[in-house]
Amino acid sequence: MSGPLGQKADEVFLEAFRTALAASNLRTSESYPPGYDGMLEIVHEILRTASSPEVVVAKSRATLNALFPNFPPSPPNTPRPGLLYWFEILFATPFPAFSSKMNAWVTWLGAQWLMGKCELQDLKADAPANLIGDGQNQLLLVKRCRYLESGSCASLCVNSCKIPTQQFFNEDMGLPMRIIPDYKTFECRFEFGIAPTAEDEREARAVSCIAGCPNPKSKESSSAVKCGD
Repeated sequence: MSGPLGQKADEVFLEAFRTALAASNLRTSESYPPGYDGMLEIVHEILRTASSPEVVVAKSRATLNALFPNFPPSPPNTPRPGLLYWFEILFATPFPAFSSKMNAWVTWLGAQWLMGKCELQDLKADAPANLIGDGQNQLLLVKRCRYLESGSCASLCVNSCKIPTQQFFNEDMGLPMRIIPDYKTFECRFEFGIAPTAEDEREARAVSCIAGCPNPKSKESSSAVKCGD
């Protein structure tokens, strides 16, 4: 399937992401097969060779940052690209509810090539008390995550998507959001306007992996997700 912007845009997004991901692993994209499968090969290589889950998280977060230009330029000694730095200053801090809705929509618009079919929904009335905004159109529901299903590894989900993406939005953009995956149905919830908690991370890391996980190193590591249990 193609995302809302069409197949050509999806191909551009995929190639940009694949190139940035390869660079985070100190290689060029030409070192890997093309397309979505080639991107997954990079991710699995990072999972196999990383010395700790934190290394996987750091490389994945660096990949997301690399997709954004340093314009307008960020102040000296600021590690974030300028676009992210100024987004927090000009949008996320003064207009947090609007920024939550906008980023839910932008993610729906530009990330379906990666995750598969998504739809915007309202966060329910039982949302946590720390919710920013009224909850309308602040839930991006991924019907069946292509990345998780194709990668067949909970460690891949937690360490190369959930945690680094949460860090990217919360720390690099200054925008509260959390991700809640379902490893049985492959459904995933991106909840904009709700900051993750330490309990969220503990629960994510306590999950057993998916049958057929291709990453034996993840199965052996007690500090990572318990793959292969």
